[in-house]
Amino acid sequence: MTTRRPESSDTRVDVRICGDRDVARGCAVVVGYDVVTTYGEATVYAAVPEPWFAGSLVAEAALGLLCAGVLGLVAAGVWRAVGRALRPVRRIEQGLADITASDLSRRVPEPDTGDEIAGLAATVNATLDRLEAAVAQQRRFTSDASHELRTPLTGLRTRLELALDDPGGTDPERTMRDALRDADRLHQIVDDLLALARLDAGVEPARTVLDLGELVRAEQRRRDARLPVTIDAEPGVLVVGNRLQLARALVNLLANADRHAESQVAVTVRADTVRADTVRADTVQADTVRAGEAGNGRAVVTVTVADDGPGVPRGERERIFDRFTRLDAARSRDAGGSGLGLPIAREIAVRHGGTLTVEDAPGGGAAFVLSLPLAGQG
Repeated sequence: MTTRRPESSDTRVDVRICGDRDVARGCAVVVGYDVVTTYGEATVYAAVPEPWFAGSLVAEAALGLLCAGVLGLVAAGVWRAVGRALRPVRRIEQGLADITASDLSRRVPEPDTGDEIAGLAATVNATLDRLEAAVAQQRRFTSDASHELRTPLTGLRTRLELALDDPGGTDPERTMRDALRDADRLHQIVDDLLALARLDAGVEPARTVLDLGELVRAEQRRRDARLPVTIDAEPGVLVVGNRLQLARALVNLLANADRHAESQVAVTVRADTVRADTVRADTVQADTVRAGEAGNGRAVVTVTVADDGPGVPRGERERIFDRFTRLDAARSRDAGGSGLGLPIAREIAVRHGGTLTVEDAPGGGAAFVLSLPLAGQG
């Protein structure tokens, strides 16, 4: 069958022979082994006809087609699985594309798969909720600001038009005083709006150590108060803060008390220690607590500005800290307030890690309590 012999390093030989009709019509596969018999060493050969497909390209082609088919099926399965997984992402993308600045009420669909894509959709909807609330607040603020500015502008324009139409029938000095009062009110509103814009922008001005009692006295001396103000300040109570912002908060509280008091305003400044569980839940704003309420035994400086006016009803004690809010009846004696003084004061208190609440004054009226961390207490 063959003259091939196993090599010295191997005991087996494999060979393919063709054209030997004594072995096979076509080709044959011959395998030989070196063996040891009782007669000595010998090489044993065996031959089998080669299958028809082994010597042609049919096997290779079939194997190639099989592999191509398997790869195609795998690719189709992966494509379908990825498409099914990304279908919620496309719906989220389409939902976001449909949301416009004029309509923020729409939300993206949340799949019930419980996977990362469902978490992404929930996060997107939560972000849209906060965005819608912020835009709604901004629109209310713009509307309220426009209304507040329109009132003094209308009064100023009316007085000037009347003076021009009938110069002899009006008192020039009175007209100018009224116009100046309207201009002062415009200046106050614009100044408050700028202060709120700076606070909303998150600008952190420089801070120093301040004696809060001396700051209260200094700001009171600069004011032209309608009623007498008594100040009882404990000496040496220090806070870390921005002088201009804290002075503005104190002036706003003093002006509010002076506007609504019947006969006098009393201010006390004390170092104190308070706990969180001693503060009534209905007088603490959530943002105030988050920003660092004076609780858990923290040492604080408490400034109490009390008036003997009509007081603030319990149900209104949080609403008065909303922007452009004025209470009706007794605490709306005049139109001098812009509705921004108390919100600005609370925002300044929160930015300094403190609180601003309103309580009943001991002798009747309202007592606004400003608490700030004592210097060295964080």
